[in-house]
Order: sequence, then structure tokens, then C-alpha cells
Amino acid sequence: MQIRPCESEDHAGVDALLRAAFPEPGEAQLTVALRAADADTLELIAELDGAIAGVVMFSPATAKTGAGAEIPGLALGPVAVLPDYQNRGIGAALIEAGLDFIRTLGPTYCIVLGDPDYYSRFGFEPAPSLDLHWTGDPEDKTGNAFQVMALNGAPNLPRGTRIEYHPAFDIV
Repeated sequence: MQIRPCESEDHAGVDALLRAAFPEPGEAQLTVALRAADADTLELIAELDGAIAGVVMFSPATAKTGAGAEIPGLALGPVAVLPDYQNRGIGAALIEAGLDFIRTLGPTYCIVLGDPDYYSRFGFEPAPSLDLHWTGDPEDKTGNAFQVMALNGAPNLPRGTRIEYHPAFDIV
């Protein structure tokens, strides 16, 4: 397996992968919207047997403190692996490679919306337990699925901070 940056000639393959991995087209549409907004901070693909088997994308996130400060960070997602290639560690390898790279960019935190049992292995923690909240879910109905990970030390986010994804996420 080779993990490498996604190139423009890979976009059709990534689109097909996302449409195969998810029952709804939201993730494929999100990827297109993030690219169009130049908000695809990092997009990696995994090639296996000459085909694109997986993808991970990181995009900007913004934490807004109660004092009005804005702290830039990154959001993980979408991440997907073709159904025939799942449960082989491809998704985990993509996430780890992406996290290793984004640490070099200097943000203090990364967020994700997903299964806490899966993402905790990478160091993500349920955001509500840290009194951090997603602006897209003002009532915290997603519970522990909204998670945060400190990068390069502490996330430096005061309790009560509200975090938002890039506006492209509004389509999913």
C-alpha cells in the first residue's frame, strides 16, 4: 500500500470511492465543496493493487471562545475506504499519516465527528467532557461523537469554547 497526496487526476477515483463507501452522496459532495473553496488542507489517498482504496481529508476548523478569540485548528473528515478493502488497516494508516503531517503545520487541535471507540485510538477525546461544543449541534445531541484531539501539546481551548467546521460542511 502506498499513501500519497491526492492529485487532481485522482479526483474522479476519490469521488467513486466515496460514493461506494457511503449510502448517501454527502461525503462526495463535501469533498468537491472543500476543494472548490480551497479548504482541503490535506487530502491523502491510499493506493492498493493499482487502485485508490482509501482517502482522508483535513480542512480548517475555527474555535470561538467566550471572550471572542478565534483559534484556528483542523477537522478530520471525510475518511473512507472502499468496502472490499475495509478492515485491513487502510483507514487507520491514512489517519495516522495525516495526523503526523498536520502536526507539522502547527495547529493545536483537530476535531472529528465519528465513532468514539474508533477515533479514541488516535488520541481523540469526547469534546463535551472537555466542555467544548460543535456550533452545528448547539444542544450536544451528537454526544461523544464530536471529539477533539490536542496536537503539539495542549489544545489551548478554554472550557465553553464552540468549534465550527468549514462552511462546506453545511451541505452534509
